[in-house]
Amino acid sequence: MKECFDVVETISSGVLEKYLGKITAAEFGRDKDYTFLFGLKLSFKLSNGTYVSNGVYNMVNISDGCADRCEAQNKMIADVMKNVDSILKDANVYHISELVGKPVEVLITNNTFIGFRILTEVI
Repeated sequence: MKECFDVVETISSGVLEKYLGKITAAEFGRDKDYTFLFGLKLSFKLSNGTYVSNGVYNMVNISDGCADRCEAQNKMIADVMKNVDSILKDANVYHISELVGKPVEVLITNNTFIGFRILTEVI
């Protein structure tokens, strides 16, 4: 039976699983279920046939009433923009919509998405 992950490493919070996959959806804007979250939302199809989303990864709380946290919120927004720019550069594209179909390695631990990377070596 072929294993569906390339590498399994033990980390302090559990087992880190690395799956190959592709981006199936790429959206930038407000989350429709949590409208106070704004940012990049990606969905992936993994090599084992399952689907996963990045959830709140690269999302920022933009709710009103940031008087006491504006500086921190602005830093988070800037960080998201830098991350999005880095993702676009790694994928060799200019627009979010062009991320669909790009090959990725998705990191999961304890059935929770923790990150991904564009497979630049095959683009």
